[in-house]
Parts: sequence; structure tokens; C-alpha cells
Amino acid sequence: MALKVKVRLKYSQNHIVWLFKRGRGLTGLKNLGNTCYMNSIIQCLNNTAILVTYFCNKQYLEHVNRSHSTRGAIAEELAAVVRALWSGQYRFIAIKDLRNEVGKHQRAFRGNEQQDSHEFLTILMDWLHLDLQFSIKPPQKESLGAAERAWHEYTRCKESLVLRLFYGQMRSTVRCVRCGERSATYDSFSNLSLELPAAAARCTLQDCLNLYLNGETIPGWNCPKCKEKRDAVKKLDISRLPPVLVIHFKRFYVDPKEYMSNTYRKKQTYIDFPLENLDMSQFSLHCPGNPMYNLYAVSNHYGSMEGGHYTAYCKSSVYGKWYKYDDHVVTEIPATEVKSSAAYILFYTSCGRS
Repeated sequence: MALKVKVRLKYSQNHIVWLFKRGRGLTGLKNLGNTCYMNSIIQCLNNTAILVTYFCNKQYLEHVNRSHSTRGAIAEELAAVVRALWSGQYRFIAIKDLRNEVGKHQRAFRGNEQQDSHEFLTILMDWLHLDLQFSIKPPQKESLGAAERAWHEYTRCKESLVLRLFYGQMRSTVRCVRCGERSATYDSFSNLSLELPAAAARCTLQDCLNLYLNGETIPGWNCPKCKEKRDAVKKLDISRLPPVLVIHFKRFYVDPKEYMSNTYRKKQTYIDFPLENLDMSQFSLHCPGNPMYNLYAVSNHYGSMEGGHYTAYCKSSVYGKWYKYDDHVVTEIPATEVKSSAAYILFYTSCGRS
């Protein structure tokens, strides 16, 4: 397995094979009362091979951070779940301890109400990063470009395997349409959250990326050169590609006809996305990292906000086959079933590619 991030994991190729073959990794998760949203995300993360190895060989214990508000407990509970899923001892398990720990720090995840898997994933990524932080040597800032300088200001020399695997960076450029003056800022992301084309029954992932990254007009921008408000164009570019690229589709929206009642509707748009060879070079700047990605997991949502259900489709790094994780039931599926109008969050990896 080629590692595209600067983290030294203590394993050999034989050790990886032993880790994965001693447990099938095809263990289900019991639904504890509308916890399918949580189960779906955990199964996607449980098929992130480098993360699994990090937890199974217990190297994460060297990085557990007790000074964060969760005191490392989220990372420890997730690690225990991952090891159980790969132990080969169970057909399915219940993640009561992880759920209880998550509920301590986020009220929405305590009860039995259905929650959003994207919200859970975003919060979980932040928790894991803070739980598993380690310090790095400060760089020489005068030798850094604008993007690298913004990245190090964000991390403050506190990094983690989670950050190095899942987090990328976006450059936002605002340009005055009158004088051409530009202003650029940089923000980090753990996933890309993409709008869907309006009123489209079908679209492609490329359509969604173009819609997200293409310029939009900003009225009344305070132009520093014109010294007055001007119309401007805002353009997004990916300035740092993560080894694991997570893409979320904004399927839920507030119905404008029922705005006062805050009623959410769902777009059932079928999105055509590649299972292999997603080329992100056309959507990013000349940034470090491999721009070619393969899909390895999908978090699906069926139904509506009021009565929905989450599953996961994951490609096994051991068997090279796709499996459906529907709470406690795990079944093999053909690759032709991976694309559907239920696709909600996509997990792509560039790790292991030449």
C-alpha cells in the first residue's frame, strides 16, 4: 500500500495482509433506534484501509490527545469498534459505547430521532482530528507560498492522520468586475458539499463540481482599489487535494412554498459518478497530491427527512468486491448497483495509486 501522506505508520505489507485476513471486515452494525445514519458513516470509515490499519495496530495510542474536550474518548471508542469489526468473531455488533460517548458531546445524537449522516461525519472528523493530534516542527514561514502559509496557520503545527487523510484546502478569489482587483482567501475542508443542478432529473458529478467551483456574482463588494462598492465575481479552486476525497450532495432543501414552516424536501436526482479514475486535475490548482481517485464507499439515503433510511456501499480492500451494509445485514452486490439516486456521500481515495 503506497502512503501518499507524510505519516510513518509502523507496518509492513505482510502485516497489512495479516490484519485484514484475520478478520473479514464484513461485520454488520445493529440499529439502536434510528442509528442507521451513524452505522452508514462508520462502515464507510471502516473501509478506509489506512485508517483501519492505524487503529488495528494500535499506533493511534501514541497520538491520543487528553487535553481536548472529548479527552480522546471518541477516537478510542471508534478504534474499539473498528477492531471488533475486523476481529472475525461477530456477524454484527452494537456500538452502544461509541453512541453514548458521541451523545455526551452532541445533544442531537443522544436520542432516537433520525439524524443527518453528513452532519455526523463532519462533526466526527473534527473530533477525531482533535483527539489524535500530534505536534510538528514549525516551518520557515518566509519560504512558504500563500496556500501553504494559510494551511499552517490553520493547523498551528497540530496535525493528525485524520487531517492528513481527509482534509483539503480551497482558495476563494474575489475579482472586481470594474478594475480587476483580486483578493484571495484560503479555507480548509473535510468534505466538499455540492449543490445539484436545479430541476435536473439526472446529472453528473462533473456538473455538480462545475456548479460549485464556477464563479458567482457578488453585488456590493468593497473593492480595495476602487474604494467603493462594486460588483465582483467569486471563484473557488481546490488548492490542496486530500488523499481521501469525500463529496456530499446537497439533496435536502427548504421548500420555498413552505418557508415559514421550515419544511425540508429531498432531491431524488440521479447523479452519474465514476467508480474509477475520477480526475480532479481540472478542478484544482497545481497542488501536491495525486489528482486521480477511485471510489471505495458510498453513504446512501432512501426516503424523506421524516422517514428515511441510511445504508452504505463499500468496496472491500481484501476481496475487491462491493458490499451493501444495511445495519446488521451485509451482502455482496455487483458494481453496477453502486450508482443510484440514493447516493448521498461519496468516498474516493488516491492512496495506493502510482
